[in-house]
Amino acid sequence: MNFNLLEEGFIPVLWSDGKVGRVGIRRALAEAGGIRQIAASNPMDNVALLRFLLAVLYWCQGPPPSQGEKDKILAGAGFPPGWFGKLDQQKDCFNLLGEGKRFYQDKTAKRCRPTTELLQELPTGNNFRHFRRSDNPRDGLCPACCALGLMRLPLFSVSGLPDLKAGINGTPPIYVIPLGETLLGTLCLNWTRRESLGSPTWECSQEHTAPDAAIPLLAGLTALARRVWLHEPTEPGPCSGCGSQQQSLIRTCEFQSAGAKQSKSWDDPHVVYVQKANSTGDVERRSMTAPDLTKSSFRLDRPWATLMAALLSSDKHRCVSGTTRLMVVGFATDQAKNIDVWERICTLPPCASGQSSDPAGEAITIWNEQGRKIPWRMKPKNSESDGSQFVSAVASIRPHVEARVSSNLADLLSQPEKAWPKAVDEYRQILPAVAGSLAPGFTVKATRRRGEIARALPDMTPKAHAEPKKPKTKKGATK
Repeated sequence: MNFNLLEEGFIPVLWSDGKVGRVGIRRALAEAGGIRQIAASNPMDNVALLRFLLAVLYWCQGPPPSQGEKDKILAGAGFPPGWFGKLDQQKDCFNLLGEGKRFYQDKTAKRCRPTTELLQELPTGNNFRHFRRSDNPRDGLCPACCALGLMRLPLFSVSGLPDLKAGINGTPPIYVIPLGETLLGTLCLNWTRRESLGSPTWECSQEHTAPDAAIPLLAGLTALARRVWLHEPTEPGPCSGCGSQQQSLIRTCEFQSAGAKQSKSWDDPHVVYVQKANSTGDVERRSMTAPDLTKSSFRLDRPWATLMAALLSSDKHRCVSGTTRLMVVGFATDQAKNIDVWERICTLPPCASGQSSDPAGEAITIWNEQGRKIPWRMKPKNSESDGSQFVSAVASIRPHVEARVSSNLADLLSQPEKAWPKAVDEYRQILPAVAGSLAPGFTVKATRRRGEIARALPDMTPKAHAEPKKPKTKKGATK
């Protein structure tokens, strides 16, 4: 049995006419203009497949053409068919099974495991975070789902035992991908010029010996954190991934770590980086990651607000001439435990080119500052209380408010003067209930206190920028 990814349908897509289906690599590129989007059920697959097709585009065509040439491509139904002759020349690189070359696999891999470990959402071993238990000796994956699992290896591999290491980005970061109206438009938006392209892992396996060495684009996009070798398919059954009835399933594979792949010199085109101080006080570049929502210390206001502020302060994922639609995918983990994956589509306004400040970014900063001040606005004047009861009350409602506010990112960023007052209304609706619990009773004092607490709303009035102070002379006179 063979399964070549160029022809076999394994990429789930939504066509522009509303139909769904699965296509191979060749058809996905040839008919990209008629495909609305990659339409996998798991956001991780949407990111992995888009980045893989982008890597194929770089591999076959190299740097992008001029914007005028891109516009001609976008006017058609897909990329010119003559562009991908390299796929025919190296077709054996995309075999999933067989004795020769295999896609994203290493025959020297040793450590027999169930193939269900390729898909994080399927429970294996002692993983207790699941709704449905899988029986490892009996359950397995179809070739298409195995291919999707292999696609995730460069992006979503985590560290853990025994001796497993994370991928090239370390802890899986938050991935941000600009979106077009079609798959063709999305690939063209992300097809940008890079200094060094290199070779993908499916063509030649590359080991990076120097930790600080510059990593070419294709080597980084396809760097595998696991060594895998799929065993031959066996008896029929339903696929644990997609549920389809198969004549044979791949139930086991060799699955082990590929060693340390994390590199600080790798500049991922779809990752948001921020500058943070480490334990020694030095400032270093770090990728933004999705927090573990199961921890008691989790603050829901931090991830989305910090992410948006970082996006607004950088033009890496933004367009100067118009709005930009972004697919944002975060994979929350706790070492080897896979907690959650979430996806959001948000719209950013055009870059504020030449302006000293971005109104949307300034509004996010004010919102965070005002949220932190709410407990102290609740506290009575001249009170000797440490305010802990008010901090606890706000901490119990703030995640719910932030969840509702952050779901309206498109308006918050594109129309901040209209959307942020509506965000304040979320507090206006819930604070009276909080006031009733903190100041019960029907006395004049209790009634007054409830009114004070209910009015402790964020103030979204833009701050006036203070004029710089004039330097003073030695005698105290201004120049």
